[in-house]
Amino acid sequence: MRIRHAVAATALSLGLLSGVTGIAHAAPEGTIGQEEVAAAGYGGSISRTEVISRAKNWWDRKVPYSQSASAWDVNHGKQYRTDCSGFVSMAWKLTSSRTTSTLDGVATKIAWGSLKPGDMILRNGHVKLFEKWANTAHTSVWIYEEGSTATDMDHETVTIATLKDGGYAPWKYNKITG
Repeated sequence: MRIRHAVAATALSLGLLSGVTGIAHAAPEGTIGQEEVAAAGYGGSISRTEVISRAKNWWDRKVPYSQSASAWDVNHGKQYRTDCSGFVSMAWKLTSSRTTSTLDGVATKIAWGSLKPGDMILRNGHVKLFEKWANTAHTSVWIYEEGSTATDMDHETVTIATLKDGGYAPWKYNKITG
């Protein structure tokens, strides 16, 4: 077990795993420990700018979709599951990876016209992260999402009509600021 962890930590530090690992192991040197998680702001207030920056980091790294693997967040403070709800949990800097059926426990439903950067667009079984409006009429949005194994990280536009037809609703994280 120690050898496997050492190999994984070495591969991670060399960039061979691109920050993604399917096994749990001790945080590599330079990352924070559990006792420092709360002090680092996990589960606390977060600005909309930071949420989008964290989402963009996974997009830039092309973190692949998986319901069993995990990846480090931007500052290597925590690992999150690399599926849609793990991605939103990471962007919101939650203390753990929630599921699509538990994300609403830390959020409040809002009106479509109230969407702001960092809000989520949730339906039963899937979630997307709102980045910005794609047009001045507010009929299309830019979203980030961990879509599926076929698409991995997506950054695309989608219409509000398509989202509504798909059963999605907008939500605001309870501790988001700005």
